[in-house]
Amino acid sequence: MGKEILQLENTNANDFKNEIVKDVTNALKGYAETLQNPDVNKLLSRQETADLLGVSLVSIWDWTRKDIIPAYRIGNKIRYKKNEVLEALQKHNKFNK
Repeated sequence: MGKEILQLENTNANDFKNEIVKDVTNALKGYAETLQNPDVNKLLSRQETADLLGVSLVSIWDWTRKDIIPAYRIGNKIRYKKNEVLEALQKHNKFNK
């Protein structure tokens, strides 16, 4: 595999260090939250997803078809990752802006 070269311009060593520390801290916070709440990566059925969101199965199907919420096909079953469903809702929340 070839070398990858990273070229930095218009930054000093301290700013560069602070950016790295900030990104590592954010990554560790996300990892810590996952460890504290293992339920967040749980796979949900269509019905569980509909119950979680308080909507009908028709709405879940429509949102899946429109790529509003990501879905996974496992055999002949459709599953949703709980954390991705909740993130998708935040992203599409018109009142949260």
